[in-house]
This record gives sequence, structure tokens and C-alpha cells, in this order.
Amino acid sequence: MIKLRPKNICFVSLNAYPLLSNKNIEYIGGAEVDQFLLANELPKSSFDVTFITYSDGGDTVECFNNIRIIKAYEREKASSLTLCSKALSLFNAMHKAKADIYFHSAGSSGIVALYCLLNNKKFIYRIPSDRDVDNKLSFPGEKRYRWFLNNMDIKLADRIIAQSEYQKELLKTNFNKKSIVIKNAFPIKPIEVKKPTNRPIVLWVGTIGKVKQPELFLELVISITNADFIMIGGPGNDLEFYNKIENKAKQIPNLRFLGFIPFGEIDVYFNKASVLVNTSMFEGFSNTFIQAWMNCVPVITLNSDPDEVVCKYKLGFHSRTFEQLVQDATEIISNKKLRNQMGINGRRYVEKEHNIKLVLENYVQLIYNLAI
Repeated sequence: MIKLRPKNICFVSLNAYPLLSNKNIEYIGGAEVDQFLLANELPKSSFDVTFITYSDGGDTVECFNNIRIIKAYEREKASSLTLCSKALSLFNAMHKAKADIYFHSAGSSGIVALYCLLNNKKFIYRIPSDRDVDNKLSFPGEKRYRWFLNNMDIKLADRIIAQSEYQKELLKTNFNKKSIVIKNAFPIKPIEVKKPTNRPIVLWVGTIGKVKQPELFLELVISITNADFIMIGGPGNDLEFYNKIENKAKQIPNLRFLGFIPFGEIDVYFNKASVLVNTSMFEGFSNTFIQAWMNCVPVITLNSDPDEVVCKYKLGFHSRTFEQLVQDATEIISNKKLRNQMGINGRRYVEKEHNIKLVLENYVQLIYNLAI
């Protein structure tokens, strides 16, 4: 029998180094978590896995848990580098990886796709957010050239992974591109017995950036007095905005502002929570939803409800307006029976739809079919 050579797959995920090394964890986004979890589950007998990340100023190549890390430029210097300098650094790192397939989701838009085109390499692009398929959505102050670079990723990809049927439809409508829907994969832990609390705990988790609209959560806290609130999130690219939110939050008596919590330590807060609130302008499919439902915690979301699963499966509330958000939060805080039932619904949903042991096979088949 001929022994097949392991497939060499390279994830270009610049912010993933802290997750991979468990060092200097100050910022983690959903795309980095998704790729980190996937890479750790890929059978090492079948795949050689490489990550390209930001440099931390140390060795240019490291290895953790049988995953090779090749470092490009430093994150702190990114704003001072030209697009050409970034591209050359990433091209050099990708050349060192010598991968069969390159996988990319967020950051360095357009560069990974261009390298793969020029070097006849296979490229998988995973849609990170609805804004990448809908040009009516954008981050505050976002430069329009980002849309052009995102288009390159979509147009040049050999395979596109969508997080939802909604993204799949927009890819077909706006780009005439086919995609496959693979739902966010997460290691589903056993159910833990929740310790009783004197008052319901309302949780908010996300990067403290304008697109997440954390100021709306602060308004919600002020309007509700019969619950306790916890806010978790590190700074994005706008430290001034982060400091403004932190200062306001620390003036509210029934709110604990915890700042950034490492990925490996955050589950304890989901387990304590009674409900998770999301105030983002838009998302892809937020991993915080999955983490909440895994802990039998319902979700109240202002805008993002991918494929309307929150409403369809009764996993919480999709409020759509801030006024309704306040009403929904008030109702779920005062109705323990409703919270418990929605929490049970959430747990059943993630066990069926997002268990990484079940989702992984979709990735394995996709990668092998592309490498043939």
C-alpha cells in the first residue's frame, strides 16, 4: 500500500501567536480562535500544520504542540509599514512555509490570495464577517480600499467557506461565487452545574471597538437595576475609545469591568452568567454565542442573528432596536423559567450544530479534495 504524504496546510493568522504559544495574550479575535481550534483538531498523522503570525521580536520560527510558527513583521510596527512592505514580509514567510494549501480568514486582505495566484498554490478563504460580503456594511472610518482587497480574497480563492447561508447567498448575489457553509466548530465541554447567584448576571464579551458598540451596553446597565453586569474585552486599534469606555464603566455601581480575559480563562464567566448581550453593528457568527449556549446561557442580540437561529430555535432574543433590547433584557432577567428553557435550547443547538468533533470532517474532506 502506498503511504500518502501528509498535506501541508498553512494558516495565515497574524494575531494567533498568543493562542498558539500561550504567551503575551492581549488580543484575540474570533477568526484566530476558529483557526487555532481547527488546527489543534486536525489529525497530525495526515496534516503538517504551519501558522504565519506577527513577530514577537524573538525567534523567527518556533514550534508548539507540533504546529510550526513562522513570524512575519511585528504588530506594533504594522501601522508604520507600507502595504508593499507587509506583502513582502508575508510573501517571504509563506515561501518558507512551503505549503500545499494556504488558509486565510482575517487580516492581510488580498496579500495571501495574490501570493497563491503568483505561485500556483491552493487558497482557502473563510468569510470572517458579514461586512466582507455586503458592501453596505463597514467599520467606522474604514478605508474603501479594504473592500477592494477583500474582493481579491473572494475572487481568487479556490474554495470559499461561509459561516452561514446568509453569507453564501450574498457571495452568489454580489460576487457570483460558490461557497460551502461550514459552521463554527467548538470543543463542547460537559454541562456544569451552575452555582446559584443572588441576582441574575448579564455578560458582555467582545473587543472594545466602535463596531461592537459597547456604549450601548453601558446604557443598558444604567437602565436596569435588578441585575449585576460584567463587561469583558480588550482594546482594539483605538486605545482612546477603550479608555473612554473603561472610565465610564467603572463609574457604574452594578457593573464589573474586567478588561481582557485570556481565551483559556473566559469560560468561567460564561458559566456564571444568566444571559449574554451582544450589541455589535454586525458579526459573522460570534463565538461568544456558542460559548454562551454551551453553558446553557441565552443570548440577547441587538443586530446579529445569523440565519435567524436565535429566533428559529428560541435561543434568546433578536431585539433589532435598543428600546426592544432593554425590554428583552428586562423580561429575561425577571423570568428564570424562560432563561432556563432558552439555555437548554442553546445547549442542544450547539451539541448538534457546532461540535468540533462533528464539524471537523467537513474541513478534512474540503482540504483533501482541494489537494488532489
